Amino acid sequence: MLGLRPMTEDDLPAVAAWLVLPHVARWWTPDTTAEEEIAKYRRRVSPQERPATSMLMVTWDGDCIGWCQWYRWADFPAEVTAIDARNGEIGIDYAIGDPDWIGRGACTMLIAALLAEARGHHPGAGILTAPNAANIASRRVLEKNGFEPVAVRPVATEPGDAPLAIYRLPASPLP
Repeated sequence: MLGLRPMTEDDLPAVAAWLVLPHVARWWTPDTTAEEEIAKYRRRVSPQERPATSMLMVTWDGDCIGWCQWYRWADFPAEVTAIDARNGEIGIDYAIGDPDWIGRGACTMLIAALLAEARGHHPGAGILTAPNAANIASRRVLEKNGFEPVAVRPVATEPGDAPLAIYRLPASPLP
């Protein structure tokens, strides 16, 4: 069964190993390095920090198969403007690192679990995310989870100029 748990320093070697695999590196490190990503994650999982980004490990029956994160767009003002985030929206990013889990529906379940996690902290919040426009598999899992495409364009705050596919899941009414 798929689960999410907080990422710790002990998880970083697994994430580092996944970041250099072709199916991950293509999307996560085209304009950076695995080392730079791990340094960023190390700060985010440090007990001394109070990061704006919640880092999580994706598990299947206790075994780590990927990672994900969520954050409030409002904590990143430059990005809010660049991506046209709405007030109260949350951003998400995700990856299935273990190649044995690619194409088996795990990422579709991951997105559903990540939405539940983020909305558990911010009930009813809208979600805005932007995978690389060429990442058709990522776009499909978003659509399977009810996201709708908003635009395909470069985003000024991103390190590269590749077009991103901006997707939105509208805010849900509170009970």
